[in-house]
Amino acid sequence: MKRKIIFLFAFIILSTGGLYLFFNSVGSSGEEGRAAETPSGKVLAVTGNLPPAKTIGGLTHVWQSFNNCSSVALVIALSQWDIKDTQEKIALATRPWNNPRGDNDDKSVTLYELAEYAEERGLATYVRPNGDIELLKKFVANDIPVIARALTYPDKDYVHYRVVKGYDDNKKVIIESDGIEGLSEAYSYDKWMHLWKEFNYSYLVVVPPAKQSVVEEILGEDKDEKVAWQNAKERAEGELTKNSNDRRAHYNLVTALYYLGDYKGAVQEFEKVEPYLTPHKLWYQMEPIEAYFKLGNYDRVLILADSVINNNNKSVSELYILKGKIYQERGDRTLARKEFEKAVYYNEALKAAKDALASVGE
Repeated sequence: MKRKIIFLFAFIILSTGGLYLFFNSVGSSGEEGRAAETPSGKVLAVTGNLPPAKTIGGLTHVWQSFNNCSSVALVIALSQWDIKDTQEKIALATRPWNNPRGDNDDKSVTLYELAEYAEERGLATYVRPNGDIELLKKFVANDIPVIARALTYPDKDYVHYRVVKGYDDNKKVIIESDGIEGLSEAYSYDKWMHLWKEFNYSYLVVVPPAKQSVVEEILGEDKDEKVAWQNAKERAEGELTKNSNDRRAHYNLVTALYYLGDYKGAVQEFEKVEPYLTPHKLWYQMEPIEAYFKLGNYDRVLILADSVINNNNKSVSELYILKGKIYQERGDRTLARKEFEKAVYYNEALKAAKDALASVGE
């Protein structure tokens, strides 16, 4: 039988962005510009010459239970690596307090919490801000789904987790999967970026350790988390230069400063936009409260924490931990214990809550 011949051309391209490798392969499929495969089956990162359209097939899809988009997003992403966890299992580890009536419900699971769960399943994780369409395309071209933290609706401030699994440059759309909208939903590039901007264009990638080199080649300098946050800061500043009234960009600057360790700068910028906050902004992005805590401004922490808790959001264990630490610092072990007990009550899986309660003894 006549053997199929595969020609592989490797080019080294030096550009202002650094040294890139890209592989252009022509095989029996006749497809060009795909991620090339080595004899061992390892997919090489594509940083140029991407296919005009690509969708990752075979991902699991489930419909979410109430407010459980984070767990469903992780179910979808994990399924790419043949990990068949359920949304109930993930929710038990990340948001065990679930009230379908809404009040007293854990409404916000962070990307870092999802990453921690994935790490316990043996995967490598990357939580980063400052994503863009080209980055998503590179991951998808390499069969790596991306969990994005974005808006549920374009005109409301509720968070939603969406898994990017495809794109089509001809139609200018991102193809995503989530627990509300279904297996495959297309969004124009512009609409997608609008939804994503609310949360600093942040995302989570989970991969087996063998694929870390692929992810890091795609990330480039953003493989360093601090560099990624510095780039997010500069991006927000650039958007504010174009429109000084862009409050979403302003809040992105706040969170970037927090993760860069500039707590003073974070609260200064926060106070400029605080009068204009949407009702649920601090439900999902509590970095300003944490920044006040880092600066020792405990009165502000207590005021802001209570404003979140009393806004139909009683199960935020992280805020009870902060409140408890303040009372502990002030020498009131009784009040500290009460706050730590609430933190454990609402999330008995949270190690920080259990450690805090243990710190006050019996």
